[in-house]
Amino acid sequence: MSTSSSVAFSVSELLAQVDRAQAEGALSEAAATRIRQWLVEEPFIPYRERLAEEITAGRWTELDNAYYTVLEFGTGGRRGRMYPVGVNVLNERTIAESAQGLADHVVALKGTNAPRSCAIAFDTRHHSAEFALICARVMAAAGFTVYLVSQPRSTPLLSFAVRHLGCDAGIMITASHNPPADNGFKCYAATGGQVVPPDDKRIIELVNAASTRVIPLAEADDPRIRRVGLELDEAYLQAVLSQSVGTARDLTIVYTPMHGVGDSAVGEALRRAGFTRVEVLESQRAPDGDFPNVPGHIANPEIPRTLDAAIAEAKRIGADLVLASDPDADRIGVGLPIPGDPQGAWTTLTGNQIGALLTAFVLEKTREAGRLKPEQTIVTTLVSTGMARALADRFGVRTEDNLLVGFKWIAVTIDRIGPDNLLFAFEESHGYQKGGHVRDKDAATASLLFAELAADLKAKGSHVLEYLNELYRQVGHYGETQINKVMEGRAGAQAIRNLMTAFRNDPPRSVGGLQVVEVADYHAHEIRPIRDGGPARPLPEPSGDLLIFHLDAPGVRFAVRPSGTEPKIKFYLFARSEVQGDWPQALAAAKERTASLLAAMGRDLDAYVAQAVRDE
Repeated sequence: MSTSSSVAFSVSELLAQVDRAQAEGALSEAAATRIRQWLVEEPFIPYRERLAEEITAGRWTELDNAYYTVLEFGTGGRRGRMYPVGVNVLNERTIAESAQGLADHVVALKGTNAPRSCAIAFDTRHHSAEFALICARVMAAAGFTVYLVSQPRSTPLLSFAVRHLGCDAGIMITASHNPPADNGFKCYAATGGQVVPPDDKRIIELVNAASTRVIPLAEADDPRIRRVGLELDEAYLQAVLSQSVGTARDLTIVYTPMHGVGDSAVGEALRRAGFTRVEVLESQRAPDGDFPNVPGHIANPEIPRTLDAAIAEAKRIGADLVLASDPDADRIGVGLPIPGDPQGAWTTLTGNQIGALLTAFVLEKTREAGRLKPEQTIVTTLVSTGMARALADRFGVRTEDNLLVGFKWIAVTIDRIGPDNLLFAFEESHGYQKGGHVRDKDAATASLLFAELAADLKAKGSHVLEYLNELYRQVGHYGETQINKVMEGRAGAQAIRNLMTAFRNDPPRSVGGLQVVEVADYHAHEIRPIRDGGPARPLPEPSGDLLIFHLDAPGVRFAVRPSGTEPKIKFYLFARSEVQGDWPQALAAAKERTASLLAAMGRDLDAYVAQAVRDE
């Protein structure tokens, strides 16, 4: 991200303009203070000319958003909008500060004279390769041996590389499925998982400390920066293929990488596994950080319409399955033809449905192989479907589902229980993992497993949707939906904080026609009765800004949390209905009950949020 310009400027005049903008309310005090530092202090001299251009153009709103606060680490690391100057955005300087903070953290842990290494990878987003090289130069200058992946590759490959190469840390430059204007810095520990407390907080402190210093940069051709490529791909793909649980391969698949890196991971894994009829969607094949042929330029497989083009191609060629991965190939989306539909209609699956299907498939295949043991575990999060526990209970294995949002918590749990005891892990946001080769969600492994599930069912004369209905018959119909409220900038961040306060201090008493019984507050570490009153009960762990409200019907609840990576407040709605009576009418009735309840809950929460915002 070039910071060069040719604007003529006087520092004193620029400072005067900043003073006027603050006096007129165009700049907050915090933003004005940081802009002054960037104008006069030595570490920011390389960026001063570009900052002068922004000030001279009077881009006060953009500058205020770029400087009013410091971009911090959330559930996915440091992620945000790219802008050539500022501290609340991604640019050459903030990326360098991020890498320096990580370097200082590792040095503090290992000692100044200890050998140290870091793996770095990047996706196809704008400036990803440039940011990755800056990180490599920072780490090399700090005495690290750097393994810089030479071509755009997936996030799970970076996680694998940290473990495979025995590194002390890892850096992935990606913003996953965020809009094209965004990028991010994902920070990995020696385990191959994203950093967790207290390390993440310590890194933030060190990043903040680095923000006031000149950051040394090694030359791009420094011998400590080693390019890695095909040999790493080969080792990673072999690890993915080792997670296979099925043998059927008679399947025609349309796959889209959504202009990201996925064909090197998902596509290659499917082909090597023996799925010979894999068509990569040509219109979304070329790597492109603008995601030009994806609706809305948001390459997120959680959004059903992003699969429309792949589904159209699948209908044209008579395919059995559509698979999609996001730009950094750690999440998947799935499209399926509806069996028996004379018009050839297709549908997409939710992240929870994919998770439940793969959970059941892995459980069944592991039992068929005679390898299922009671200590083995299904791992998921507090905001994922309760169907995972119900399925695990039927197979007599453990469930770990008291985890905060973010796959890093799943990674910590895998290390705690041991990878041999992991059967399958997933989160509702379309992230899945099997095996011990990575400590992050992995679209390649998930796609391989789903293709095997579809092929296995096809060989038996069945279909994925029929299999899902059978699971509902066994454990009840589980339905989930999500509401996201986008609130951008400084005002949006404050509005999100205000809403979390409102839900804590004066929550709704009924939602969807059901009374709210109690709330589990994972920040205050207590469970507070709402319907009946009385004292709060302790809730020791985990710790995070998350509220889960339980309603007076089994399996019905909703959760509220601010996003750790995007300017959103998120609402997760859960409902369950028993499947009782004649089949298939009983299932249809249960689905209708679940959908009706979720819709009523959504309406009530929308109304509560609207009123809370008006009352601010």
